[in-house]
Amino acid sequence: MARGLGNDLRHAVRALARSPGFSGVAVLSLAIAIGANTAMFGVVRTLLLTPLEVDAPRELALLTWARDGEFSINQVGSTSYTDPEGGRAYRSNFSYPIYTALRDAAPASVELFAFAFLRGVSVAVEDQPALLAGGALVNGRYFSGLGARMALGRPLDDEDDAPGAPLVAVLGHSLWMRAFGGDPDVLGRTVRVNGNPAEVVGVTAAGFHGLSMGGFFPQTEVTVPLAAQPLVYPRMAPGRSLVTADDVFWLRLMARVPEAADQEPVEEALTRAMREQPSPLVGGDGNLPVVRLLPGAQGAQPVHPETARLLYFLWGVVGIVLLIACVNLASLMLARGVSRQRETAVRRALGCGRARLVAQVLIESLVLAGAGTALGLVLTLLGRELLGGLLTGSLGTGAFGNVDMRVGLDPVVAGVSAGLGVAATLLFGLLPALRLSSIDPGAWLRHRAAGSATPRLTLSRALVGLQIAVSVPLVVGAALFLRTVANIGAVELGFDPSGLVSFQVDPGYTRLPADQYPRLHQDLLARVQEVPGVRSATLVENALMSGIVSNTSITVDGRSHLLYLNAVGPAFLETMGMRLIEGRVPGLQDGPDAPLVGAVNETAVRELFGGASPLDRVLQLGGRDVRIVGVVNDTPYRSRRDRVPPTLYDDALQREGYGGHHLVLRTDVPLGRLEPIVREVVSSVDTDLPVPELRSQAAVMAQTSARERVFTELLTMFGGFALLLASIGLHGVTSYAVTRRTNEIGVRVAVGARPRQVLWLVLRQVLALALAGLAVGIPLALGAAPVAGSLLYGVAPDDVPTVVAASMLLLAIAAVAGLVPALRAARLDPTVALAAD
Repeated sequence: MARGLGNDLRHAVRALARSPGFSGVAVLSLAIAIGANTAMFGVVRTLLLTPLEVDAPRELALLTWARDGEFSINQVGSTSYTDPEGGRAYRSNFSYPIYTALRDAAPASVELFAFAFLRGVSVAVEDQPALLAGGALVNGRYFSGLGARMALGRPLDDEDDAPGAPLVAVLGHSLWMRAFGGDPDVLGRTVRVNGNPAEVVGVTAAGFHGLSMGGFFPQTEVTVPLAAQPLVYPRMAPGRSLVTADDVFWLRLMARVPEAADQEPVEEALTRAMREQPSPLVGGDGNLPVVRLLPGAQGAQPVHPETARLLYFLWGVVGIVLLIACVNLASLMLARGVSRQRETAVRRALGCGRARLVAQVLIESLVLAGAGTALGLVLTLLGRELLGGLLTGSLGTGAFGNVDMRVGLDPVVAGVSAGLGVAATLLFGLLPALRLSSIDPGAWLRHRAAGSATPRLTLSRALVGLQIAVSVPLVVGAALFLRTVANIGAVELGFDPSGLVSFQVDPGYTRLPADQYPRLHQDLLARVQEVPGVRSATLVENALMSGIVSNTSITVDGRSHLLYLNAVGPAFLETMGMRLIEGRVPGLQDGPDAPLVGAVNETAVRELFGGASPLDRVLQLGGRDVRIVGVVNDTPYRSRRDRVPPTLYDDALQREGYGGHHLVLRTDVPLGRLEPIVREVVSSVDTDLPVPELRSQAAVMAQTSARERVFTELLTMFGGFALLLASIGLHGVTSYAVTRRTNEIGVRVAVGARPRQVLWLVLRQVLALALAGLAVGIPLALGAAPVAGSLLYGVAPDDVPTVVAASMLLLAIAAVAGLVPALRAARLDPTVALAAD
């Protein structure tokens, strides 16, 4: 049996080697399709399917709560979760007194622990420049409750979280490598966490990144006790400790519930405890909070449902590409099998059974699938950084952050790839095998003698039509996103982005008193402007078109309005390249002790003041009066997609206690050369002040439209590949049809048919096949387009001109694919054609 299988394999390899063009197309198309599916599965698995690298992650549950009716609470860093079963929205944060009440009320088998994400923490080692890291405040049960593993040292415990205990820290593995180069003697060393000395007592294992997948709250790289909140992160509640506050909801809670335990009694016990605890949620309106345990195996800050939906959509796209590749090969193998009918008929006449013939064709398919799968794995390894980088860049802000997006070939991913190869084998190999092995040798020889042994290609045509049909949604989607990118790029900016570079500075990461923040910003501006090549510099609360905005409710003449805010510093207009319509903007003359002033944009003039000049008008903002001193031109704020909102540009140096601003530079110096100079300048002002990555304004703007750009790139690439496969299939089937009809064409030419008539005879069949595919594919495209409709801009998912343009492109490509065999048919010599066998 083994010898027979070996002979079959050798025969299959020789047969495929005799058709290098067919074999090359088969292997390469399968490799691209399988590689794309394997890589995409790796991304989906990393972000959506892989649990935390802790002990028994399925036992972890996230504590959330919901309450009907209206209520008002002070929340810090809250997240809304949707119950996957009932669809109800639940909130994430609790106060510290509620946490202790729930902890005490939890059953003995349930371990409850608390933590709070920190968006940024300054970590400095000796006299080195400070690093910016994601952080977390945790209680003493955090690490034991999670079952997190340590690479070095020990986790935090209850003694570390006691009031007055010395400040200690656990470093994440990535920060350990960044700050200490993986030095095993890091334990016992001192780091400054937001300017406060802390002893390093442990380093977490490489696979543990905390409870956030990234995004708004980055992955955790440094962990300190909850009790250290007033010292390490006083900005959460200036002048007070949140450990004793009952009116601020700032803690997230998780529980480890044994898998055998019933969660309903646990939820009931926790709900009773929360209702018994005095809080703003227990009022007189009769509505009471309900505690709900949600799945916590992937942490407390998983990928946003919208992002997950888009990832699954992309996975579906590459699945369509694989289907197209398989259908294409099935149609080509059907056509190729016709040329082997004589061989098959002879083998059947000599007694070869049908099962044997099916096995032989399937072995050929298996060889192709094996080669395609192997090459697909190689392409996965080569392209994983590209795909991971594309998706991280496109979905990183607000979705993934610094998630490790590398697609490794672990057993699961490799198994999925092998499974795709086997499925492809069955899909494109079985049907041609059954069709070819069904030949009746006697009937075939009789038809051969009569000159009609060549069968019609009805099934092959149907498969090519199917290819075209499933290609239509990809081509239409690519066209819609191309228009979206063009529409976004055409939006008027209102400022000059060339030469702008920005980075964030936040004195809150240091121990500097809040009343010294303006002086620090002024020192930074003065020193940065001395850097050669820097023409001007300013402060901006939120970088323009960075995806982040600030807004609040203000009062004008007794009427309330929603107004967007962006604090700015001196030389704002000059640095940004914006226009002053009238008056002036805040400058150095408006110091911290001067009356509050601000400038508004043109939209605010229209919507708040009816188009009249707002100069010297007063806004009531947070209990303070702000006098309007100028009007500037409109610019997009959050992104190009959003309409320009009414915006107030107030004075950054007058923002009491607020330090989180961006320094924006207009410079001629290349970014790579500028960055080390700027870092040195910032470190000279305060060694505990971290400098995140410097980014050009072009990079900032590209980030906010990255999802649209990447969807465009991927859909265009996969749509082009689908069109290529469809054209190959159409060309192959048309070429065989011309061969099959050689005698007929010879007769037509002999009786006077002109070349253009023969050309049209072939092309009209090609176009009819393409039109049939479009008739099925256009409804598919219109039905699928709304899935990604939220990413479109300036074009509707069912935009008729776009669908028509994509259809015309498909018809043109179909015509080109059929043109070569059609021209060959038009040039046939009738004497040769009539003599053809």
